[in-house]
Amino acid sequence: MLMTALQTKAKKLPEKPAVEQKGFKAFLKKNIYIIIAFFLPFVLMTIGFAIMEVSPFGDKQILVTDLWHQYYPFLVDFQDKLKHGESLFWSWTQGGGVNYFSLMSYYLAGPMNFLCVFIPSQWLREFLMFSVCAKVAFAGCFTAIFLRSVFKKNDFSLVVFGTTFSFCAFFMGYYWNTIWLDTVCITPLVALGIVKLLTEGKFRLFTITLAVSLLSNYYIGLFTCIFVLLIFIAYSIVKWDGFKSFFTKLAKTTLFSLLAIGMTAFFLLPAFFALQNTHATSSTFPSTYAINIGSTNDLLGTLEAMKKIFSNLLTFITPATKEADALPNIACGTVSLVLGIVFLTSKKITLKEKIVDGCLVLFMMLSCVIRQLDYIWHGFHFTNMIPYRFSYLISFVIVVMAYRAFMLIDFTTCWDVILAVLFSAVIILIAIDTQETYAIVGTAVIAALVCIVLFLYTKRIIPKQVLLIILAVIVVGESGATAYIGVKTTTVTGTFDYPRGEENTASVIEYMDNLEKDTKEMWRAEMTSTQTLNDGSLNGYNGLSMFNSMANEDMTVFFENFGMMGWQSGNRYTYAESSPVTNTFMNLKYLISREGTYKNSYDLTNTYQSGGITLLKNEHYIPMGFMVNSDLLKWQVNKNEDQFNPFDQQNEFFKLATGVNENVYTQLEVVSQGHTDYSQFPVNKLSYGNYSYNCTDTTTTPHLKWNYTAPYSGYVYVYADIDGKDDVSFMINDDSTNTQTLGMGRPYIACGGYVNEGDKISVYAELPQGQAGSAHVYVNMLDQNVYEQGYAQISKDVMTTTELTGSSMKGTINASEDGLFYTSVPYEEGGWTAYVDGREAEITPVGNALIAFNLNKGEHSIELVYYPKGFKPGAVATAVCLAGFVAICVYVYIIKKKKGGTAAEEITPTPPPVKTQKSKSPKH
Repeated sequence: MLMTALQTKAKKLPEKPAVEQKGFKAFLKKNIYIIIAFFLPFVLMTIGFAIMEVSPFGDKQILVTDLWHQYYPFLVDFQDKLKHGESLFWSWTQGGGVNYFSLMSYYLAGPMNFLCVFIPSQWLREFLMFSVCAKVAFAGCFTAIFLRSVFKKNDFSLVVFGTTFSFCAFFMGYYWNTIWLDTVCITPLVALGIVKLLTEGKFRLFTITLAVSLLSNYYIGLFTCIFVLLIFIAYSIVKWDGFKSFFTKLAKTTLFSLLAIGMTAFFLLPAFFALQNTHATSSTFPSTYAINIGSTNDLLGTLEAMKKIFSNLLTFITPATKEADALPNIACGTVSLVLGIVFLTSKKITLKEKIVDGCLVLFMMLSCVIRQLDYIWHGFHFTNMIPYRFSYLISFVIVVMAYRAFMLIDFTTCWDVILAVLFSAVIILIAIDTQETYAIVGTAVIAALVCIVLFLYTKRIIPKQVLLIILAVIVVGESGATAYIGVKTTTVTGTFDYPRGEENTASVIEYMDNLEKDTKEMWRAEMTSTQTLNDGSLNGYNGLSMFNSMANEDMTVFFENFGMMGWQSGNRYTYAESSPVTNTFMNLKYLISREGTYKNSYDLTNTYQSGGITLLKNEHYIPMGFMVNSDLLKWQVNKNEDQFNPFDQQNEFFKLATGVNENVYTQLEVVSQGHTDYSQFPVNKLSYGNYSYNCTDTTTTPHLKWNYTAPYSGYVYVYADIDGKDDVSFMINDDSTNTQTLGMGRPYIACGGYVNEGDKISVYAELPQGQAGSAHVYVNMLDQNVYEQGYAQISKDVMTTTELTGSSMKGTINASEDGLFYTSVPYEEGGWTAYVDGREAEITPVGNALIAFNLNKGEHSIELVYYPKGFKPGAVATAVCLAGFVAICVYVYIIKKKKGGTAAEEITPTPPPVKTQKSKSPKH
């Protein structure tokens, strides 16, 4: 009716075109609510951190779980690379060397991370905290932009509903997953882009935001692509206009989606190839119907699961932070919940639209339940912890549905509100068995308040401004509370001692770097015990340890076989103080002991100390690149995790590499064995070092002790892999003052120290109660004569490095005989290229993990160059797609306009006339 009146006026009284206001004041006036939609969530989230005394408001920090072990250490390394202009293709600081381009694609490519180059390193943690606040705020801001553009409304309601998305449970439970937030917060702009493309033919916003979404984090970007497809399907059903229109819009959506994806190919293609090397690619599609949440894999189990998911719509619930068995984080505030139900009850919304939007929400909820759908959503594999990573999309759709209902609030009847009350009550009631009491009561009270003010408005007892103010107060109050609950649930940690022994550790590392400032070769350092699983990145040295979802599984397998810590499904491998054989072949030059003590004194000498932090130098270090026997290529890894003897593996490796046909380790047999004297606890020896046990008694803690005798004086080493047991004790002569506790949660070869001939050596472990399992315990002594003989052999022909960069290495070598040029540089198919005397050489990796190639006798120049596999063809694809996108823009905005036509993108369909109808709504 209003539209018809305006059109009639326009015909009778043609108005002069309005003069468009320009300048900052005009911009501020037009976008004031968008600006508030950013600053309000930013302030609320900052207050949440301030209450929890996060620096600079206290002495705490937000670094927890993977943010502690991965994201922050990687950010430290990233900042250093940006400030020093280092290569972004490869990094030496973690994992012995890693494809940094693929690491960036998952962890670091968010636009805000690049701003860290302007931040002093000592303020990086505070920068990270404020960047989280900003990303939460941008989510609200971009949602407000979406709502304003789609629903043509520009008032404070944009702030209210934008804020509900900012503080949805996904952000509150997973804000510590900072690597995801950029793509999540940009989702509303991608959704706006596809809406503009489908309704108005506009393509720029969609193409650019989809590309930025994928560049920020390809993994969450996958959810964005799936969401675009779902929006297209939903739009096509609701706005069906024949097959011709459908296929036209499909062609446009496909074209600009491919252009967006193609524009990111230089980044995504290397990430794709790197993923083929990870453990995640081994997941398989479920062959039978199975569910994640319910108790049984059938209809009843599915309904049970859906009941639990609906209960998680309540406000004030404790959000899931990492738990594998958690419910999806989908809550987005009581206002959105109630008005989302009003959307379904409103008579002004067509039944088709209700069904489509309702089915969209139900489909995404079912995707959390049904494992086949869950598998597809997560890139054709199952997640390791942190389930339902796409659940923020459910919250976004509910917020949009709620705003749609709010836009039609003038046509909402009291019966619509009563139905909303009933549906809200059902959701609250089904949550009684699964949610906390305070969440149920709090949601019930606020839902009642929302329904009351909606009811009062339908009766026109209160004006719309009062309704909006009350809803705004509710949303601000809820958002502040959920911010506090989110930070408290995720927890905070202390700023002190991170990195551990920060000042003294930095002093030791600085001293170490000064010793090597004129060294051109690639040398490595490590910690005797780790604080994070990426200490190299955190502390700024070239290390061996790494925890990275993009970790090369072949390196993990090699670490396990070589007697270091590894965990294939955990995407990590870690150095712990080990043997001279390990240190030599991994080119380890320094060890840093934070504890002030160290065990492996055979090849390590105390070089420097600062405040209890000790720098140890490896006296049997060999620079990167040396000659070994070609027989080393015969050495094979065993992929059956923890089902092998790593001493045997190192013995074989040492023999093949050096040509010394003697074991470098002497295995010790058990001379006596003691265990809890219970008949319920039989222990059977299966073979050397291998045992089975079975304890049926759940009232006692059984223990087992293996005793050995040292056959000669020297250094003793132990490896213990016991089911259900992380720590074992290592004793010499039953002396409690000479007892070590070894963390063998992920087993490794550990040094037990020096023993004299005839000393009693014991390994002691308390075993799990009431369990059966196996124990693999191996004790060996180093044969120093054999080791020295082999070391002399492999250290005579070593490459002299002439140039080292972030992704290349050059040097010369004089090989005294034909053999294998060995390095401990991680091998990656299609990444490294080796050149000998200017000609490409075929790389033949050792253990399918380390770069090596055959080399003839004589003097040679060596060069190793790295480019991520897929980068070059990806760069070509990016150039082509970017050129195509620019060409389309030039045609639409320049050529077509010069010809006198209207840019296709600017053509907005004329809205159909609105039929005149009577309204029961009184004038305000």
